[in-house]
Amino acid sequence: MSTPIVLQPGDTFWGLDRQHHLWIALTPLAPDGSIFVANFTSHHPSEKASCDERCTVVNPGEHPYPRRPSCIFYEGIRTETQQDIMEGIERPFRRGEPLSPALLRRVRQGALDSDRVARAIKDAVRAALGQGAP
Repeated sequence: MSTPIVLQPGDTFWGLDRQHHLWIALTPLAPDGSIFVANFTSHHPSEKASCDERCTVVNPGEHPYPRRPSCIFYEGIRTETQQDIMEGIERPFRRGEPLSPALLRRVRQGALDSDRVARAIKDAVRAALGQGAP
């Protein structure tokens, strides 16, 4: 019997959507098994629907995944359960390279700075960082 996969903050994976986005675990698993996740998307600074002036851009070389400038789609952060992630829409669940600690800090700070992230998500990110409410 194999050891179950436990996602940690900064872990990345495919399989959660049909658009083939690389997803990032932003927070540790909560006691109820839920976790907040965000995804990389193409960086288009002229398209305000996905990018704004506070967009966290990840360039090739900062992580093995992006081959062109990409950003974190903060408006699309969502909560999932570990079970739903493992089952995915695409099969099979596949891990990517984890974010470096520095990149994870930058991505989380971007979530805190974004006007597009709900307070509950910001609170979970702050808790993961060991910070209190503002």
